[in-house]
Amino acid sequence: MGGDEERPRIVVAWDGSRGSASTFPLAGVVGAQLGADVEILHVLAPGEPAAEAEEALRQVGRDGLEGASLRLERGEVVRQILAAGGKRDVELVVLTTHVGSIKEGRHLGSVAEAVVARTQKPVLLVRPEAPAGARKLRRLLLPVDGTPKTAAALGPATLLAKRLGASLDLLYVAGAGPSREGPAERGSIAAPRYVDQQQHEWPEWATEVAERLAACCAHCPPEVPVRMFLALGDVGEEIERFALEHSSDAIVLVRRSRLQPGRARTLRSVLQRAPCPVLVLSGPET
Repeated sequence: MGGDEERPRIVVAWDGSRGSASTFPLAGVVGAQLGADVEILHVLAPGEPAAEAEEALRQVGRDGLEGASLRLERGEVVRQILAAGGKRDVELVVLTTHVGSIKEGRHLGSVAEAVVARTQKPVLLVRPEAPAGARKLRRLLLPVDGTPKTAAALGPATLLAKRLGASLDLLYVAGAGPSREGPAERGSIAAPRYVDQQQHEWPEWATEVAERLAACCAHCPPEVPVRMFLALGDVGEEIERFALEHSSDAIVLVRRSRLQPGRARTLRSVLQRAPCPVLVLSGPET
């Protein structure tokens, strides 16, 4: 009987603040799309009574998560989030990029950074100053760099797109200037020679990239609509521009490092600019 099958779960990390609760509407919508149960995880501060956390949740409200369960844990915050999110039935971890009332607010906080760097599960990040609301994830933006390793790591994103009923927009951003070069990784796809003149080899290049990256490397399900786009300029700026112009519901990025100093520049840049949630996947490290 199917009754013994585990239902998928989404873990929403909540620090007790109203800003952190900005993830609730989106988590509720995505949970409904995936047919997943949603669990609100709160790590109690030293000496914090459980009743106090429950009262804080009542005051903040369960906007979009009225049926979600509340899980209270004690211990180090990052460790507890990783433990809860690492369970076999957990498909997604949701949390804000940072906490507090920092005026500029456009950065990746220490908790979010540690979780992203150490988990193997997909992490959906929401900037609290730009909450996603309750919009369904129907159009996913996947920036690609043409490398096989990044493309292979997009497999979970293509499967997620299928389950969400979403389409995929693949965006290749070529660097500005006359010295543009393709990635050094073996088997990588470089930008077309006439990147700023789309009437030349652009159509053939777009078809090749869409087929190789989406179908061959990432094994994209055939029923998921895929479109290929090319941009020229700063990676972070072009991703932001595209997301705004095409009303992307989420930006999907592949983490290829542990976010050490000087690494993951694109990830950090996108999180500073993203007009929509960012889904971070764990890829092969380099």
